[in-house]
Amino acid sequence: MTDKGYDNQSAIEAAAASWDARLRNPDCSDAERARFRAWCDEAPAHREAFDRLQRAVVAMRSVAHHPEMRALRDAALSERKDLRRGRMALAAASILIAAVCAPLALHQFGNSTGQGGTDADAAVLYATAIGQRTGITLDDGSVITLNTDSQVSVDYSGTDRLITLLKGQAMFEVAKDPSRPFMVTAGNKRVVALGTTFDVRLNNSAVEVILLEGKVAVEAVSKAKNTVPVSLAQMTSGERLVSSPATPMPNVTQIDADKATSWRDGYVTFEDTPLSEALVEMNRYSAVQISGEAADLDELRITGVFRAGQQARFADTLQSYFPIEATRSGNKIVLKMSHPL
Repeated sequence: MTDKGYDNQSAIEAAAASWDARLRNPDCSDAERARFRAWCDEAPAHREAFDRLQRAVVAMRSVAHHPEMRALRDAALSERKDLRRGRMALAAASILIAAVCAPLALHQFGNSTGQGGTDADAAVLYATAIGQRTGITLDDGSVITLNTDSQVSVDYSGTDRLITLLKGQAMFEVAKDPSRPFMVTAGNKRVVALGTTFDVRLNNSAVEVILLEGKVAVEAVSKAKNTVPVSLAQMTSGERLVSSPATPMPNVTQIDADKATSWRDGYVTFEDTPLSEALVEMNRYSAVQISGEAADLDELRITGVFRAGQQARFADTLQSYFPIEATRSGNKIVLKMSHPL
């Protein structure tokens, strides 16, 4: 590569990093997202640089606590006095991390059969480990925020924007594009949106959708070919839909959406929640697992906001407010009643 070619590539990488930072900003406007799409369409190298940066960011988060990665991060941050050099350092660091972590990235985000009709060759997989959260900016400016222990498949190869939530929970901030519907499939349910913000959670027994802004349609879909989706509900802001195999029609209720999606900021919110359910929710965010030893624990209910992943502090709080004793051994915390209720 010539010096001129190298300079041009460096400029493209710097621009990709700049767009990534802007698109992640909550103040990013529709006009800016449109300019980003135009920049991607100017040259294949632009889109390739941005996609490469997104893959690198995901890989970087998975090894962020390794000593080598901390040293690289510190070196990049030392360049922040010169904003332009800082952006180029970030892009260069991302490329280096992508190369170093290539085996990990291929293992974690490589080919998959997918679900919900996605094409394994076209789809890109993103995942988080237990306790991780990550943001993914797509090439249209839409943003996916993955919660702990979650996985999504993204397929933008056709006329529709197809997302499959394979596991866990994700928040979707959809860039407006009436010509390309944004569809999220979770289990046998599909959420269809144009420009809106919503949360989808998939577990073994149910699909949960929380709508923060705009409107979405929820449909029942089948893996069988040539079947037509069945409309289940039209949701508006502040509504929560829960659908499970036990209920033929989904249950839609009004909720405080900000509290229900507090996980975005690293918190878990409970309101008169049975302690047994609260333990299950807290255990999603940590390798340290809390369990109850006595049946009496099921009678306790908890209200409050807690930092996700801080299991020891959560157990200490329970001991402060309830007649509970917590005993830790390795990655297990066992709760028992200190005296009957």
